[in-house]
Amino acid sequence: MKISTIIHPIAVLAWMLFPIMFVGPDEEITLERYLFRSCMPFMMVVLFYLNYLWVVPRCIAGQFKLSVFHVNVIMVITACVLVALVRGYEFSVSPTHFHIHEREPHPERHFNRLFFFFAFVRDALNFIFVVLVAYSLRMTSHAHRLEHERQETEVARRDAELKGLRSQISPHFLLNTLNNIYALTAISSDRAQQAIIQLSELLRHMLYDNQQDMVEFSSECKFISSYVDLMKLRMASNVKVNVEIVVPENDKSRVAPLLFISLVENAFKHGVSSTEPSSISIKLAATEAEIRCEIVNTNYPKTSNDRSGHGIGLQQVERRLNTVYPGRYSWTHGVSETDGLYHSEIVLKK
Repeated sequence: MKISTIIHPIAVLAWMLFPIMFVGPDEEITLERYLFRSCMPFMMVVLFYLNYLWVVPRCIAGQFKLSVFHVNVIMVITACVLVALVRGYEFSVSPTHFHIHEREPHPERHFNRLFFFFAFVRDALNFIFVVLVAYSLRMTSHAHRLEHERQETEVARRDAELKGLRSQISPHFLLNTLNNIYALTAISSDRAQQAIIQLSELLRHMLYDNQQDMVEFSSECKFISSYVDLMKLRMASNVKVNVEIVVPENDKSRVAPLLFISLVENAFKHGVSSTEPSSISIKLAATEAEIRCEIVNTNYPKTSNDRSGHGIGLQQVERRLNTVYPGRYSWTHGVSETDGLYHSEIVLKK
């Protein structure tokens, strides 16, 4: 519910009912007396809306050289003077209202001056209260609007970042795969043809599924499995690759497309040696509560001169996780001191 739907009826009711609220039981209500007593609530309503609709918004926008404080000091003093003038005029035309006669003693005159002084202070305090209420309501509305704009900007930024990340992944993946096929052409043309068929299936996944915000986890698992099969075509006999996929029947889990491919690429890039025994284990699993990707591989880090892939890798994975799954994921990765293998495990909460 908007604030305006509440404050406008309250302001109108206060203006109409305030003059009647302080009428004595034996006091007669006349139109003249009602109009005189309406001056104070009328000025309160005027001050409220001047601040709520004009002063505070323009001070926020920097359209005033003076601050909200200085503008309201001027307006409160002006309002108090106007109310005092109206009250003095009411006193002059209706002296019996104050139980004052023309031939009153001097102490009574002194009491009347004190009365008007304290009335002036009371009016000023009432006006200041109204100004504070208007300022608080307008600033609250302004803060809500800024928060709404910030959220919209954040959503737009995340969408743009996701599109940028996906556009980076596709060329990177395609470049690595084409390099693999190029290497196969020198070994076996039959295996190269098979690799091209698998590549076409992978590209189909990238061209269509990669344009969606989320894809089925089972589809992503098939993509990873096909990629691993493609990579195994060029692996030597000293490399052992194991892929385990655990997806319940009729599973409807969805995941960000191409989220795990950088981890798989890194496993083949840093976990395979041309001379030493190498192993890569990939496990993808889904339960009712979470999605898990666990990759364990031998660790043969590349030298600083080897920059294939242009270093997208792990930083890209972290950025995508923070963008798509903020606060809903855990990721542990590094070389284990126990077995010396590189472990990488991502757990996504549904």
